[in-house]
Amino acid sequence: MNLELQISTASALVALVSFAFAFFCWKKLNNHRELLEFNAKQTEELEKSLANSKELLEMSRQKVNDQARRVAWLETRIRQPKLAKKDVIEEQEVEIIEEKTAVNKANITERRHRVLTLASRGQSPEIIASTLGMMPGEVELIINLNRAIAA
Repeated sequence: MNLELQISTASALVALVSFAFAFFCWKKLNNHRELLEFNAKQTEELEKSLANSKELLEMSRQKVNDQARRVAWLETRIRQPKLAKKDVIEEQEVEIIEEKTAVNKANITERRHRVLTLASRGQSPEIIASTLGMMPGEVELIINLNRAIAA
């Protein structure tokens, strides 16, 4: 009977330890689930914040492009000499003819100046090209030629 009592006591003790371990594991599992739920909520909030930031960035890029176009236009206006009334009338007639024939491009010196001005401000060739309505390759060519001349 002594052996049976020891076996039953040992089995009860093993059962108690097993129950305690199972309870401990269950608590850990619940803690992990709570952490996973918290992590999912945080991830969702970060994704929403990232989407908002991307929208703001795109709007800012558009505003920068618009401002760069305006600056380039103003710079060309500043560089043009003031004309007498007779010259203004003749210039208006020329502009009308140019609009009719769709020859409204700036000469190469003006385009080069605009490109180099925007490049000196740190804008990329793609942004400069979209700002001035030019091909990116043409902008890169102007910038590279200017670098070669400077060297």
